[in-house]
Amino acid sequence: MISKNEFITMSLDLNLFFLRIMKEHSFFLQIAFTPVNSQMASEARNFRIGFEKLLSEATNLANGNVSEQAVESKQFVTQFTVDAEKLTNFYTGVPFNTNLTKREVMLTPSDGRHAPVSEHAVDSLNRKSYQLTSALAEFKDRLLRNVLSCKVFTLNYPLLIEHILREARFFMAMLDALNENRGNISPFDLINQEVFWNRQMAEHAKFIAGLLDPTEEMLINTARMFGKEFDELTAESKQASRKTFDIMNTTRDSISAMMRLRDFKTAGTQGLLDCNIKSIIVPLLADHVLREANHYLCVLGVCGADRV
Repeated sequence: MISKNEFITMSLDLNLFFLRIMKEHSFFLQIAFTPVNSQMASEARNFRIGFEKLLSEATNLANGNVSEQAVESKQFVTQFTVDAEKLTNFYTGVPFNTNLTKREVMLTPSDGRHAPVSEHAVDSLNRKSYQLTSALAEFKDRLLRNVLSCKVFTLNYPLLIEHILREARFFMAMLDALNENRGNISPFDLINQEVFWNRQMAEHAKFIAGLLDPTEEMLINTARMFGKEFDELTAESKQASRKTFDIMNTTRDSISAMMRLRDFKTAGTQGLLDCNIKSIIVPLLADHVLREANHYLCVLGVCGADRV
């Protein structure tokens, strides 16, 4: 069982990370529909607005009630997020609440000087987050089935839709664990998170390779290399979860690879903002996958670390 304060901090850490992720998933879906599917684009837009409201609520609760590790890891927002939102707005015309992003930049961790928020308010946020994420997961699942049966066309890869559906279900599972007071993570839980995130990181690398301009051969080759490396790490993690591979070595390998992939994503985000990389990647997508890398490093126990 976890304490009241642990429940509040862990819940707010989780919501601040994943609600922004879900908001941006909704945006990526919204802008990828063609005019014939304007109704589905409108549904995605409504999800984006709904998640932004919940993220604002989480931010209101969070100051002085989040962990120092999560703040330092830059998994909520990075040094690029505001600029990425502004440039993505310029490219797409979709508005972003940069004031909310700036509020998150200013969040401070628990220090004993802020008035604690109520457990009831945080529990209510968890339940609303679960409900809206469940609805978004159903939308993603329906979209994926329609795309695979050639009933709907979207500019998103089918694998990307499956990828973001997997993340929605993972968020729901984490919320379930918290609300059932199973917040303490055992080594087995950690290795299963490694299986999950190593797979997600492999797919990030493959998406990046597929969205770069064909002339960006060096970057494409590097992204493909990361894709293969994280496929191997996913297989190692699965073996470790079945106790047929050393967990410590697997985690050490994951940390080393993640440091390098995080640096690659950081350089890529900066390059897109500076208009130095040719691609069809919107800047917010680059910042999005960088935040996920920062989050995973935190899961691995190296929040905000520059090196191992």
